[in-house]
Amino acid sequence: AKAAPARPAAPAKAAPARPAAQEKARGNGWYAFFLVLFGALFLISAGLLLARFLQDRRSENDFSALRRQIAPVSAVAPPAAADAAAPTPAPEDPYAALREQNPDFAGWIQIKDTVIDYPVMYRPQNEDYYLHRDFDGAYSNYGVPYIEERCTLTEASRSNNLIIYGHHMKTGTMFSALVNYRNADFFSEHPTITFDTVYGSGTYEVFAAFAVDVVEEPDFAYDTYTDLSPEQFDWFVSEVIARSDIGTGIRPVYGDELITLSTCEYSTANGRYVVCARRVPA
Repeated sequence: AKAAPARPAAPAKAAPARPAAQEKARGNGWYAFFLVLFGALFLISAGLLLARFLQDRRSENDFSALRRQIAPVSAVAPPAAADAAAPTPAPEDPYAALREQNPDFAGWIQIKDTVIDYPVMYRPQNEDYYLHRDFDGAYSNYGVPYIEERCTLTEASRSNNLIIYGHHMKTGTMFSALVNYRNADFFSEHPTITFDTVYGSGTYEVFAAFAVDVVEEPDFAYDTYTDLSPEQFDWFVSEVIARSDIGTGIRPVYGDELITLSTCEYSTANGRYVVCARRVPA
């Protein structure tokens, strides 16, 4: 009998990959992905922080340069042999250089032993002009403190409540220190504000400090009370004292000059922190 042909041997089957090896390879891939992702996020965050730090330094250096332009105040003594009827020479203008550099310069505000030590601008023909502009008008996140456009500040006339805005930078600069007035200890250590205008110097004593949400509390538009009648003045003073975080025992009366400082307050989406002060008679 004829012998049956031999069957060819079946090809060898590859052994299936072990599940553990597959999982290890997949895990290594995800590890590398997240390592790259978190590395990129870290570099981006570090870059943003560095940029913010450099912007903050540049802004403060610019303001320091402006401070150095303030001349010391010194009255010029008349000559000994001068005619007694001759007028006494006027004191030098300490802000002459700043006024020459930018005629929008309106004055200088300072709260001793805080970072608040800045020029104040006034440009009534342009709303919020210095909100995001530096002293020379170039774009700046920091802006420059400025007076509300509806206020009047001239040699012949001024509003009895000058409203001044300034940013609350999270780096602690500009008007950030205002929110500290919610603490009685801070108030007791910083009871006065110096605000010199191009028309004369002024010292103001704080009498109220409070937070307000400009969207949730539309009935109290604190930044619209600029030229106040006797009735409006009394109502405004009563309102801000009732809201105040601190008790100062000071209550202005009609005829006093006020300043109202305003900055952002971050406990609500549209929060503002407001500090009110009255001018101390010379």
